Amino acid sequence: MINRTQPHSARFAPRRGRLLTATAALAAIAIVLAGCAGEAEPDTPVGEIGGKLTYWIGVDSSNPDAEAVAQRLLADPFIELYPNVDLQLVVQPETGAAQKLQTALAAGQGPDFIETPGSATAIPYAEAGYLANLDAVAEEEGWKDEMLPWALDMGVINGELVAMPTNYETLVLYYNKTLFDENGWQPPTDRASLESLAAQMEAKDILPFTAGNADYAGATEWLVSAYLNQVAGPGKIHDALAGEVSFEDPAFVDAMQMMVDDFNAGWFGGGVKQYFSTTDPQKYAKLVTGEAGMFVSGSWEIQALNQYFGDSDADWDWVALPPLADGIPSDVYPLSVGGTISINAATKNLPAAEAYLKWKFSDTDTQWAAIKEIGALPKPVPFDTSAVPDGIDPRFVAQYSAISDASLAEHVGYVTWTSFGGAAEAFISENQDRMLTGDMSADEFCAGLANAYQKDADAGVVPPLFDTAAR
Repeated sequence: MINRTQPHSARFAPRRGRLLTATAALAAIAIVLAGCAGEAEPDTPVGEIGGKLTYWIGVDSSNPDAEAVAQRLLADPFIELYPNVDLQLVVQPETGAAQKLQTALAAGQGPDFIETPGSATAIPYAEAGYLANLDAVAEEEGWKDEMLPWALDMGVINGELVAMPTNYETLVLYYNKTLFDENGWQPPTDRASLESLAAQMEAKDILPFTAGNADYAGATEWLVSAYLNQVAGPGKIHDALAGEVSFEDPAFVDAMQMMVDDFNAGWFGGGVKQYFSTTDPQKYAKLVTGEAGMFVSGSWEIQALNQYFGDSDADWDWVALPPLADGIPSDVYPLSVGGTISINAATKNLPAAEAYLKWKFSDTDTQWAAIKEIGALPKPVPFDTSAVPDGIDPRFVAQYSAISDASLAEHVGYVTWTSFGGAAEAFISENQDRMLTGDMSADEFCAGLANAYQKDADAGVVPPLFDTAAR
């Protein structure tokens, strides 16, 4: 049984523009389930791909077009190529999806595909033997040459490629550009400029950061990852993940204590109490209206920001996260695999399942349509600006150009849901809010993280570690 009562799938409902939620495959939104494993139909000609594949998908019930969009982006183009495959999309409620998947897999009935919101979340499924080896398919399709090496390596568990990265993302600092222009402010570039800017904002009754996790408690993990990179630094994180230093190192304690102190100062959403009660619509509204000036989050927010800012007179922009401690480099992009897709090792329709993956990673027209329509994120390949179609937000293009360039230059950082092992990532998600409420100190949190990391290291399930030049 996978030891995860609430996977990161919940994180992805508020991470997107909500046309499709936790299970949209091209949008790489949380766990996509392919119902009970599809079976090859007895009348399918030998050597011809056919049979049944069933996907359980989660859609936003408030959007009447969501199911049609899912059909058009997730199924129709594939069915056009493989008309003998009966690919069915079946809407499922988000609540209980992970438990339903675990029960099905444990009973041996499992789905044809398992998609997770990050490579760390895929590890327990691989450890349980649920994920098929994709090395041969990757070799046939040339994925090892096409993908950014760090991203593909994240799907290698116990020496086998079992989880294909569906997209990549980073953490950045968003801000209300109109508000900044009106006040002559510039985004912070270090701790001193951040403190000065926060003081100026507070003098005008403006919250430095909009924030809230009422709709998704795991949103705190984005801030944990941000502070680890901004204060301890990518080099220190790399060395800890390599087992060369401990997560009890003072640099990590300082990072977590700074986050707690900034919350206690009221910088994030007005304070801890307000943070826990602020919903996503309230969070975005505060940034749009100028009640808050900045927002620490990831690439997945672009669609939502455009939606919320769309009817206002204000506009938004973004910059790289600023370093918040001496010696930490600037213009660093923490790298994240925002989703993985795997084939169930017990699928009864392997040819069709493999054909779906081949289509998914080759149909660039549908991928760009998903980016434009539902805020999907691109697959992890070097970003070619000349291939961007009309109608794509230039801020999206700029952000992904920067991530791609940073990836190739190794000027990168790390996020917990991609580069940390399953035990460490679970410890963080289960205890991060306890640190904010004062029920766990920064020292205790880092000690627990160190112990969880050691469990992963002893089990050999720390994800492959990519290098960083950001030291």
